Amino acid sequence: MDENYLLREECDKIFDFWKLQEYFTQFHYPELTRTVKEYGKDVPFDYYCNAQTDELKNSEVSTSQYNKGNDLFDNYISHNKYLSENKFSSKNYCKWVNIYYGCYKLKKFVEKIIEIFGLDIEKYPDVHELSERFYTVSIQTDLNGKIREKGVHMNPFFYAAIIMMKTKGMKTNIVQEEIVKLNEDVSEILNQNAVKVKSLVDIEYIVDIYFKKLNIVSDQKEGLVGASEFTFACKGVKEYDDIDEVGGFYLSDIEYVHKNYYKNKQVLKYVTALLQNKRTKTMIDSDMGALNNWLESDKYPLAKYPSIYSPTLMQQVAINIAVSEKERTEKIFSVNGPPGTGKTTLLKEIIASNVEKLAEVLIEYGVDGGKFHTCRIDSASGPSYTEKYYEIPEDIAKYGILVVSNNNTAVENITLDLPKADSMIKDNTWTELFDRTEHKEIYFSSVADNLLGEENVAWGLISARMGKKSYISDTLKVCVFAKKNDKSDKVTLDMVKDDSVSWDEAVTNFNHAKRKVLFIRKDIEKDKQILCSMYKSQENLIKQQSALDKLNMEKIITEQKLVKEQELLTSNEKDTLSCEEEIKYIIQHSSFIKKILIFLGLGTIGKKVIEQKNQIENLILQHSEINSNCSLIQEDIKKQCSDIEKQSAIVSAAEKEFNDLKECVYGNGISLKSKYKDNLADREFYENIKYSERSQNACPWTFPAYDKAREELFFAALQVRKAFILESPYIRRNLFVYEGYLNGKYTMAEKMEMFPHLLNSVSVVVPVISSTFASIGRFLKYAGNGSLGMLVVDEAGQAVPQSALGAIYRTKSAMVVGDPLQVEPVVTIPQVLMDILADSVGVPKDYKKMDNSVQSFADSMNEFNGMIGERQVGCPLVVHRRCIEPMFSISNMISYDNRMFNKTNKKEVYLSEEQSFLLKKSGWIDVKGAEKDAKNHFVEKQAQKVCQLLDKSTMIYKDIFKTEDKIFIISPFKTVAASMRTYITDYFTSKGLERDQVKSWTQKCVGTVHTFQGKDANEVFFVLGCSANSIGAINWVVKKPNILNVACTRAKYRIAFIGDLDIWKNRRFFSDFMPEIIDEIDV
Repeated sequence: MDENYLLREECDKIFDFWKLQEYFTQFHYPELTRTVKEYGKDVPFDYYCNAQTDELKNSEVSTSQYNKGNDLFDNYISHNKYLSENKFSSKNYCKWVNIYYGCYKLKKFVEKIIEIFGLDIEKYPDVHELSERFYTVSIQTDLNGKIREKGVHMNPFFYAAIIMMKTKGMKTNIVQEEIVKLNEDVSEILNQNAVKVKSLVDIEYIVDIYFKKLNIVSDQKEGLVGASEFTFACKGVKEYDDIDEVGGFYLSDIEYVHKNYYKNKQVLKYVTALLQNKRTKTMIDSDMGALNNWLESDKYPLAKYPSIYSPTLMQQVAINIAVSEKERTEKIFSVNGPPGTGKTTLLKEIIASNVEKLAEVLIEYGVDGGKFHTCRIDSASGPSYTEKYYEIPEDIAKYGILVVSNNNTAVENITLDLPKADSMIKDNTWTELFDRTEHKEIYFSSVADNLLGEENVAWGLISARMGKKSYISDTLKVCVFAKKNDKSDKVTLDMVKDDSVSWDEAVTNFNHAKRKVLFIRKDIEKDKQILCSMYKSQENLIKQQSALDKLNMEKIITEQKLVKEQELLTSNEKDTLSCEEEIKYIIQHSSFIKKILIFLGLGTIGKKVIEQKNQIENLILQHSEINSNCSLIQEDIKKQCSDIEKQSAIVSAAEKEFNDLKECVYGNGISLKSKYKDNLADREFYENIKYSERSQNACPWTFPAYDKAREELFFAALQVRKAFILESPYIRRNLFVYEGYLNGKYTMAEKMEMFPHLLNSVSVVVPVISSTFASIGRFLKYAGNGSLGMLVVDEAGQAVPQSALGAIYRTKSAMVVGDPLQVEPVVTIPQVLMDILADSVGVPKDYKKMDNSVQSFADSMNEFNGMIGERQVGCPLVVHRRCIEPMFSISNMISYDNRMFNKTNKKEVYLSEEQSFLLKKSGWIDVKGAEKDAKNHFVEKQAQKVCQLLDKSTMIYKDIFKTEDKIFIISPFKTVAASMRTYITDYFTSKGLERDQVKSWTQKCVGTVHTFQGKDANEVFFVLGCSANSIGAINWVVKKPNILNVACTRAKYRIAFIGDLDIWKNRRFFSDFMPEIIDEIDV
């Protein structure tokens, strides 16, 4: 059986599991906290019904929120009347009301499911901690009680659970159409009986219809136990609100992608990512070959986003991989970005790259070449602005950027901050081209001002929020061209034409800027060759010196041989002389007769003399041979001396060449080192690179002149883009059609055909658009497979894996950025239900994990990984630039195996107690006290201490309650955060401060750890709450390092832990840094 078939089989199971998971994601009974302004006061906007008491726990609103009358809509009608009388826009009117029936305990309901399935409840201790409430039916009406079309809904969680219990098993083929059919059937009955909602009785009638259809006889039998006396909750919906509050955020998209994923290989790989861990990975943070490859100069984007700062090493590697269109196997690439590691820098550089690449494509198409295909719209009536549109070619569409996150704050921070002019002043960039104080118009600057709602605050229309209906409307109001009857002061794209260059001039300027960058890039290659030549020269010098050393050694050996031969010669001569002396002695001392015998060689003495003479003859022969050897050796030595002289000359030349090249590379004057400084990627640069702080903080082979030229190219590319928008008919036409599309002019089939081209036209105007995952299904409903550009997922560690399906399916490529060691996805399904669902479908155990996220799935399929301790992650960023000590070290120790490097600017300066912070130093403020109750870990004494500190803060921060980035008050617990907001508001109101201002500040600066990811402040008060009785809650905080990690890294300069020191100091993770890094302080 083919591997792809098996994968698709597993993929179908996972899709079924995720659909069931969405059905079982509880739709909570709403918490009603919304207020509206009437006569300068906050007035409760929503209310609960069927109240039996005048007290509502955990509510910040007054008892006027309880409606005990029969007319459900008096509050909203009265508010609309107030708005009308005071001439407010009709957009602020309450248009619809969502009514929720039932307020049931999730714990009791889950216990019933466990009972029916015969499971051991003790294996699932988290069930005992469940405190959530859920509703069963919701109804949407106008203020006359008329039920809106498709306005009755059964809670999908309740429906799926009831079906599961009725069948005593899991129905794995639950599809959304079943609930839709149920809702339609109930709607039909209501229509036939002309039912209107005017009282609670009418709601109960509707609920009764649903319950009868599902054969629900009694609440008790189904495990429905009331959690409150408030059976009904009413929420008003204004025109600018997103009306569709019912139904799963992701369910429709999961269904849609499940039906169509066979068209998209990336979706298949993403869904089955946890099944394919045997894939070969490139360890990009330690593989020298891969690092060198991705740091080649031709891998860098041609354009650079304006900033005097360069990306760090691993940031640049990530950027180069992300913008590559050739050398990647997968179209999904993931980056592991711990706190403060500059994830926004990645996005900025990708924007610059895509803007430049799109300019090249636009130049190829031209403004009047007729290369865009025209599509007529059959339903359009006669010639108009909207009777046709142009298809946006794929090679243009692919450079649009869609930023998505389930963290609304993260998305808004990015898309609202990118256009701001204050970060682009000339002191912050290499050029003055983006400085709004120097230039009236840069890139639709006045249009961007209008979108941000203030004059001269934006440098350009670089990004915009979309997704929500109101955001789409805001964006398209400014992304339009003037019509004949428009008012003269209407903000339109063509209002900047007089301050912009023509198409021809823009193209000329772009080509000149690009040539300049390419010329510098060639110089960089020449510089690399110089470095390479230096190393080759060094290698040659070593080689030649080695050869010289060898010759010298050979000469020494030869000379030693000569000495030995000369010693033999001397010995030979000595032996010869000795023999001659002996003969002479014998003859001198012999008689005449013996001399005759000697002469005749007779007798003993004669024979002895003959032997000596023979010996002398032999010695003379040896002498001749030895003498000859000496002559030969002397000749060898002479030749060796000549060779050594020649080799010495070669070595001297090689040494000179090397020294000259070394001077070019490292010299004090003009050299590569003076040009590139720490960005010179020599061999030392790559030594132990994974742990080298200098190397990790560098951006290889970049220097100011190069970055300046790349900034200029980015500017020139924006001017090409702007001129194309202003002078070609294509974008103009499509924006008019998009306006008609929003007004509901076209058929569904026409919308399916045209929408991608309309949105891609907006992406030509606005390089970056953003949305939350929750809005993607509605926002991109009519966008098909791979019809949009590049997806960037921010804070991906917070998002459940299925939330990204629709966005991945609709885009051509994706970069996923996040950190599994920060805030994890919020999964409201108890583990017991997760196990039942997974086992019923048959998915592998890895898919049951509650901490699975978009990040972990993308990391698994990413071909480029790195290591943080024992954890294998996506391409890792390791240079931190936000926090000083001790926040950095705590985070680095408990979460990142001390792998991070702290390069926060002026970190030593900010440590000084002389700095103007409320806290002179970070530390622990020991505050003990009782909790509010068993389910609320708020400790009033800790709140008192916080208020005392805030009182003192006015000496440091003027108008503290008008700031948003000076002090954060963070807690692990929702109950503590909510109670802190109330306490602070009441405390400072009693001191004469304006209540609304303090309350507004607490909404922005007081909250749970989960709500502050992506934000930072000068100082953080981490309010832990709890008493010694809260062991379960305390253990939850220290189960993983994530909560502590995020809390610490919200504080740039100071952090105060506020809690009972005795119950926290020995807990997991806390004991790692106490008291060595954090000790007790008295403030």
